[in-house]
Amino acid sequence: MSLRTPVYKDTMTGIDLSRLDDIVTIDEKSMTMTVEPLMKMGQLTRILGSKGYTIPVVPEFKFLTVGGLICGAGLETSSHKYGFFHNTCTSYEVVLSSGQVVRCSKDENSDLFHAIPGSYGTLGFLTAATINIMKAEKYVKLSYIPVNSLDEATKRITDESLKTPGPDFVEGIMYSLDKGVIMVGALTSKSEPGKVNSVAAWYKKSFYKHVQSFLIGDQLINLPISQPATKNIPLRDYYHRHSYAGFWAYSAFVPYIDVPLFRYIFGWTTFEDNYTYKIVPRCFRRIFEINLVLQDFIVPIDKMKMALQFFHDQVEVYPVWLCPVKAINEPGCLKFEVDEDKMYMDIGLYGYTGKPDQYEDEKSNKALEKFCLENV
Repeated sequence: MSLRTPVYKDTMTGIDLSRLDDIVTIDEKSMTMTVEPLMKMGQLTRILGSKGYTIPVVPEFKFLTVGGLICGAGLETSSHKYGFFHNTCTSYEVVLSSGQVVRCSKDENSDLFHAIPGSYGTLGFLTAATINIMKAEKYVKLSYIPVNSLDEATKRITDESLKTPGPDFVEGIMYSLDKGVIMVGALTSKSEPGKVNSVAAWYKKSFYKHVQSFLIGDQLINLPISQPATKNIPLRDYYHRHSYAGFWAYSAFVPYIDVPLFRYIFGWTTFEDNYTYKIVPRCFRRIFEINLVLQDFIVPIDKMKMALQFFHDQVEVYPVWLCPVKAINEPGCLKFEVDEDKMYMDIGLYGYTGKPDQYEDEKSNKALEKFCLENV
């Protein structure tokens, strides 16, 4: 993941797919939906939610598209149960370079079906995808578990990720190498009085700031692990909790985004997509990007502690996002070298390096990538 726009695209012939942005069908009998590739997550959750449905994996940004999440590597805090976004898809419709329209699934053109995820559009144009749907609940009951050491953080999120049956959602945010909050969520139809928090509302503090308050509150740090603080969050608010501040990356460009008065008065004007950033001339964007790290790395869950220490030593970026994801044992570009399903950890580094004197875009990123390749 990167904010940078590849220069090579300027020489390519653009093909307008902007009209492919809607739901084609919702089949309540088979519990699937067929959707076009430019359907955004914000649109999808609004439409499906009005009908009482959702999809198993809903990546957090409203502007992320179905096609991008399939051809890239979409995941979310339910991925420890369902795998990547593409693992919830049952078939694709693809236009090949020859102009032929091909439908593929596990039983039909299976080689193409497994090759599309992670192919980044190199095999053809994805024009439709059929995705599993499920009944939606009104709320997510989210528990906030502060952790005060790297060992505690890695053990807690590993235990929650590997539980059977496990929670519906698991994620973590580390605010330093040894301070963080692990969050565990459960779908629920009921809310407790005084515990409903619409965390995605424009006048609320950014979600990561909300979570941080559970770490620094003395009364919460001392709570036993068996009695974590809990809040009930409306389902769609939970899905898009990180949209407002782009996790916390947008604070690099709008430093007053988390000033309470600004948020209360002007928060509704803040962009929740990446297109606003893309229209800024590249020469100005480069000013922000020189020491900015915006990368996700996936490592086996048992290598997470070592990875967090390595990333700290190399770039020292905080906060850090932790999201467990189950690697489903299927062929394709995103197949891991295992013979069975295995749990991995997505580690998201979004922010300015704490070591600007030794950080170099290309050199530092290659070092991080090399670590991941050596520890698959």
